[in-house]
Amino acid sequence: MLETIGQALRATGIELLDLCFPPTCAACREPRSSSGGPFCLSCARALEPVPPGCQRCGLPGPDRMCGACRTSPPAFDALHAAGLFGGPLADAIHAFKYQDRPALARTLGAWLADQVGIPVGAAIVSVPLGSHRRRARGYDQAALLARALARCARGRLRRRWLRRVRETAPQVGKSREERARNVTGAFQASADVAGMDLVLVDDVVTTGATVRACAEALKSAGARSVTVVSLARAE
Repeated sequence: MLETIGQALRATGIELLDLCFPPTCAACREPRSSSGGPFCLSCARALEPVPPGCQRCGLPGPDRMCGACRTSPPAFDALHAAGLFGGPLADAIHAFKYQDRPALARTLGAWLADQVGIPVGAAIVSVPLGSHRRRARGYDQAALLARALARCARGRLRRRWLRRVRETAPQVGKSREERARNVTGAFQASADVAGMDLVLVDDVVTTGATVRACAEALKSAGARSVTVVSLARAE
């Protein structure tokens, strides 16, 4: 009975907030429905799903296993992204990361959980942001996404199970090989991951170098499996 009353009060509170402060689209900031996800109808229609491709790393393409995964399989077991990087999704991620909009984590995280499916009670870790960039930005966007996912899946967010032990330069503008070298040895996992099935959260996967390095650290510490989930996958 008390739980039902509490749910009704929360729903009423959300309706009142929507009347006073209508929710806006994560991409274009136009008004949107509070129950329609992070995007307005126009932007939602412009989102592109990730095309079929590699069953290991999610790279779009004609092959069920891409050349990179055949020659050098990643430490993670699978990768699932909510959409293809570009258009409104790229705009929303850019706003989330670079335009001081950490509150977008809640709606983007709920949308991600809905798109990729997170096992109930999952143990969740995030790609840790370097301390210099975290101080400059004021928040760690992947950690905020992971918290939202944990809330949606009634999972367990494990903040200290994966940490960055070396500062790295930004990956933007680097080649695949440069990205891989940049993050080699940059992460360390706690012994607490031994025997665990983990969900590793990041905002965007491009070449996959960062999540590969994180998964290698987690597997080296004894994790049984690592599934990567991200808002977007680049082609």
